[in-house]
Amino acid sequence: MIEQKPHAAGAESPGHHRVFDVAPEEDLLYSLSADGKRKFMHPVVHPGRYWKIRRAIACGLFVLFFALPLIPVGGHPALQFDIAARRTHVFGGTFYPTDSLILVSLGFGVIVTVFFVGSTFGRMWCGFACPQTVWLEFFFRPIEALLEGGPSNQRKLNLAPWSGRKFAIKAGKWAIWTVTALLMSSTFVAYFTGWGPLVRGLAADPLAWKGALFVMAFVAGAILFDFSWFRDQMCTIACPYGRLQNVLADQDTILVAYDTKRGDPKVRLKDRTIGVLAGDCIACRACVNACPTGTDIRRGLQPECIGTAQCVDACDEVMRGQGKPIGLVKYTSEREQQGGARRVWHMRNLVYLVLMIVAWGTLAVLLLTRADALVEVVRGGRETYRLLPSGEIANQQRVRVTNQLPDTQRFTLEVVSPKGARLVVGESPLTVEPDRLGSFTAVVTVPQSIFVDGQAPIRYLVRSDQGFRKEVDFLLLGPYGEQEERR
Repeated sequence: MIEQKPHAAGAESPGHHRVFDVAPEEDLLYSLSADGKRKFMHPVVHPGRYWKIRRAIACGLFVLFFALPLIPVGGHPALQFDIAARRTHVFGGTFYPTDSLILVSLGFGVIVTVFFVGSTFGRMWCGFACPQTVWLEFFFRPIEALLEGGPSNQRKLNLAPWSGRKFAIKAGKWAIWTVTALLMSSTFVAYFTGWGPLVRGLAADPLAWKGALFVMAFVAGAILFDFSWFRDQMCTIACPYGRLQNVLADQDTILVAYDTKRGDPKVRLKDRTIGVLAGDCIACRACVNACPTGTDIRRGLQPECIGTAQCVDACDEVMRGQGKPIGLVKYTSEREQQGGARRVWHMRNLVYLVLMIVAWGTLAVLLLTRADALVEVVRGGRETYRLLPSGEIANQQRVRVTNQLPDTQRFTLEVVSPKGARLVVGESPLTVEPDRLGSFTAVVTVPQSIFVDGQAPIRYLVRSDQGFRKEVDFLLLGPYGEQEERR
């Protein structure tokens, strides 16, 4: 026998058995109804101060997303991940897999920044800048509202039988969504190929770009699935950042919260009579109806809250209508809710801040001091070394040079040490175009006497006509001793 729990608000009389008898509504995910079916959210928009800030950020992010592959900087798109050539173009700079320190600094900076933001500002990233929230709340849902009407009209239209009007509205909405999804997926592919090669390739020989077409179709399909159906479940179920943020939060983390002392007891306006003890909350559920995940912020801090502050704008609007001060729902901290003073800076987020400054500062130094070329020496030829009739030892190497300047450079190769070394280079000077890799084929001959335990150090000097200069150390291979010499 299952013990029945008290009925939730709005439940039927005890004579009617409902699922709420064994599963109160308060114990369910907001995106699920009591019987486990999906409950779609249709948030009511209240254009308050936070909504206006989020809209401005969203417009800026839209422009940035579409503009970065289009704006040329230094002969390349402002941002391009050229996988085929193993290089990345970022605002005129070109980076290669060999830029390992830069990659490590960037990765560490991103990780520490996530920790700092999560610890200090909670899920503000989710509500204000996450692509999921930005695209859903400021494009896909507005298009839906423009064609179908407000939340109540959307629900009525979804429940209504199919008609010519319903089909026209739904077809128009999906047509706009599909065109947008294809434009988004094409822009995504352009981040890797560039718009010019992509458009020319598809126009000249579409079959040669089957991979790009597949990616565009797959990404467009994923976008449509996400923003048309999955929606808030991406934030409440699939996204790992929300779970991570719960670990990072502490008593001083900024979050959206309801002022229980001021708001409770919650009493509807029609039930407020003389002698009834009531707080400022009029139980209008405007905060719940405005939330894109359906979260009831009055129940305290919950992982479903993504920090959009739409409940804050909704509640402030209600409070103004009631002639009461705003802030019943607001950005605060758990410590402040308990009567303490808000502490923006405390030991943990200060440590994160210091680490973040170190990481991004290191990245900046590495970028500012980045050399005009990369030099790498590797062994060449089939033999580790060759013993010449003169008694000298010959080694063959390949000296690879990557030009990191936007101009052509001409490189020369010299031997700095040891004394008596002779160098033969296949091509000198070596001409290398911008963002290209060139290599010297070099054979160096040195006296056998300089080898110790089969090794001898050598130092090369690589110079260019653009002022680049770098010395590179390398180890030559040779005989181990008299027995090896006789052999």
